[in-house]
Amino acid sequence: MRNDSFTTSWLAARLGADPAWIDACRRAGELLAVPIDGGREHLFPAWQFDADGNPLPAVERLLAAARSARMDPTALDAFLNRRAGTGGPRMWELVRDGREDFVIASLRSAA
Repeated sequence: MRNDSFTTSWLAARLGADPAWIDACRRAGELLAVPIDGGREHLFPAWQFDADGNPLPAVERLLAAARSARMDPTALDAFLNRRAGTGGPRMWELVRDGREDFVIASLRSAA
C-alpha cells in the first residue's frame, strides 16, 4: 500500500461518510481510485483532496478526460506520478497547483 493513498474504509472514517457513498463517488467518476487486491479494494490517492477532505474540482474533469482517452485508473495513476520534464514536478502536483489544462493536454498526447 502506498503511504500517500487512503483505503475506502479509512477515507469514509476520515470524512464521516458511508463507505458505500465513497464507492458510489468512485463509480460516478468523482474520485480517482486505483484497484488493488484483484479489484476488490481501492486506494484513493491523497493528492486529490483539499485540507478539508473535499475532492479538488479538477478531479472530475481529469477523470472524464482519462475515460475519453480510454485510460483506466491504474494507467491514470501511473501517468499522474510521472514527472513533467526532467526533474520537474509530478503531474498530480501540477493538478494541485491549478494546471489541470496542461495535465489533461499531456494526458491526451500520451494516450
